[in-house]
Amino acid sequence: MKIKSLSKENEFKRVFKIGDVFGNKIFVIYFLKNEAQTNRLGIIVSKKVSKKAVIRNKVKRRIKEAYRHNEDSFKMGYDIILIAKESIKEVPYSSLEKSLKHLFYKKNLMRP
Repeated sequence: MKIKSLSKENEFKRVFKIGDVFGNKIFVIYFLKNEAQTNRLGIIVSKKVSKKAVIRNKVKRRIKEAYRHNEDSFKMGYDIILIAKESIKEVPYSSLEKSLKHLFYKKNLMRP
């Protein structure tokens, strides 16, 4: 299934301003309940992670894939922004996926 994404600046601002925030060594997550029955995902990988766009895009693809693999276990109806920290470059995919699931679990965004 295709992942719906946050795309407009005002959507990001709304989540940053009103939403809840939590983080770990790899990610910072902002989330806010929306009116839809699906989640919308925004991924931010800054130039602090890498100056090269190729590497930043690879990191985005890895995050999106980890989210997609676990999407069925996440609660629906949220706008979610995932911000990658610098340490994400050295992390293997399995740890990235585990870290993502841990964030969702800690903030009660996992389905029972």
